Amino acid sequence: MQTIIKNAVLAVTLATAVAGCTDSKQYETSYCSLIDISGTYAAEKLSVVNTVKAGIVPQMIPGDSLFFVKIDSNSYSEDNLVTKLTLDYRPTRANSQKLAVARKLDDFGKGRARSNLTDISGALMLCSDYLKAAQSGTKVMFVFSDMNEELPKGVVRKFADDEFDGIDIVAMNIIKLNKDSVNPEVYRTRLEQWHQRATASGARSWNTLIDATKIPEYIQQVKL
Repeated sequence: MQTIIKNAVLAVTLATAVAGCTDSKQYETSYCSLIDISGTYAAEKLSVVNTVKAGIVPQMIPGDSLFFVKIDSNSYSEDNLVTKLTLDYRPTRANSQKLAVARKLDDFGKGRARSNLTDISGALMLCSDYLKAAQSGTKVMFVFSDMNEELPKGVVRKFADDEFDGIDIVAMNIIKLNKDSVNPEVYRTRLEQWHQRATASGARSWNTLIDATKIPEYIQQVKL
């Protein structure tokens, strides 16, 4: 009888622990930062790394996750995940993790990685997979790109209806191309097309953010 009672108590304890972990997920945030390494945007790597380190990493609290993905010619690949982390609930361990990921980001920012073409859609889909797997209550993508997609021949990208379900997407540091300066409507139309594609595929929101110092404020807004 005592064995049965002990087993029952153990089962209840485990169930409570699992439920507690599941409940905590709704208070966690997962971030995916996408960095374009094609064309002239490749020169922005270090600047983007510094923005992520200053604007996103400090906002992370224990339980939060970060995925850093590069946008190249064929982005829907595990090889495009530069680094990732999920912060430990022990503060000292979490601080060590932040320092470690900062070093990895610095190494990437100083590297010479460059791509000829630009598979933005594939990178967005890859990020969506990671964010959904993390199961956090708040999911955010920060896309650092000129948002001008040039897919390789034969590469097909079609978003599912729920591709970005529950995800807030922000286009950051959108460098204007020569054709954008000649005709601003080209630039505006390109961004609106991405807006329509994202929201039609379930994105909770689509925004553009010019001032990187506003990232912490934006994060607090989407977490409400």
